[in-house]
Parts: sequence; C-alpha cells; structure tokens
Amino acid sequence: MPLLSALLIALTSLQSTPGAEFATLAADLQTEVQARIVDAQAHAAQSAPELAPGDTLYNGLGELSARAMQLSLSMERRNGPEDLRCIYRGMAQDALDQRQALSNAEIRSDRIHVYTNLAYLLDHAAEIGPIADQDDIAPFTGVDPGCPRGALR
Repeated sequence: MPLLSALLIALTSLQSTPGAEFATLAADLQTEVQARIVDAQAHAAQSAPELAPGDTLYNGLGELSARAMQLSLSMERRNGPEDLRCIYRGMAQDALDQRQALSNAEIRSDRIHVYTNLAYLLDHAAEIGPIADQDDIAPFTGVDPGCPRGALR
C-alpha cells in the first residue's frame, strides 16, 4: 500500500505543473461546453439567457486566457520555440474573443456557434498545454513566426 500512496503523490505533483493545470482547466471547460451544446440545441430558436455574474464558463474562459498568456510568457523567458509562444498567446486571445462572443449571443443558436468554436479551442488547449511542462523543449531558433508581443486586444 505505501507504494500506491507514493505513486499517487508523484502523479499529483506531476499534474500541478502550469501546462498540466492549463490542460485540466481546458478539459473541465470542454465538459461544460458539451453540456451547454445539448441544452442550446434543444431550444435553438429561443433567446439566449443572460449570463449570470458567476457563470462558470464565462469566468473559466478568463482564467484560461490568463493561464495561456502565462504559458506564452514562460516560453519567451525560457527562450523556447517561438511557435509555442505564439500558439499559447493565440489561445489567450481566442479565449477572450469567444468569451465576448458568448456574452454577445442573442439567441441560443448563436451560442451553439460559439460553443462549437470553444470545443475546438479547448480540445487543442488540453492537447498542447502539457508541452509547456517539458524540460527538454528545443530553444528558440531565431525564426520568428511574426506573432505580436505585449497586451492582448
């Protein structure tokens, strides 16, 4: 039994890295999106309900954006691959854009479109998040793909 406990502790510590936490948040939000898609499809022509101040998805997208930006900045500090810096930064901006689209949707069918976009974003975020935790990421090669730096729009 002590071996099992040690293994569980080791697995827990591995999962508390920034990339893994980002991936876990994306997976949790993906579950929420899938549930909302089913609900919205059942009432597609109805007005979209107002988002509550503590809306899980809305707030989660803000957190996802902040974490993605942290991963982007971490890649820059580590002199990691420029494409990863850009991917994480793009995810940060996409999360904010989809959050705004969610808020702007007037009917449930509009929200279905947003949810579909979010499902795609969150799937990729869950997949690419853990890459940030790798110790052996190749250094920046000097080929800048041209994504911006600084504050998000």
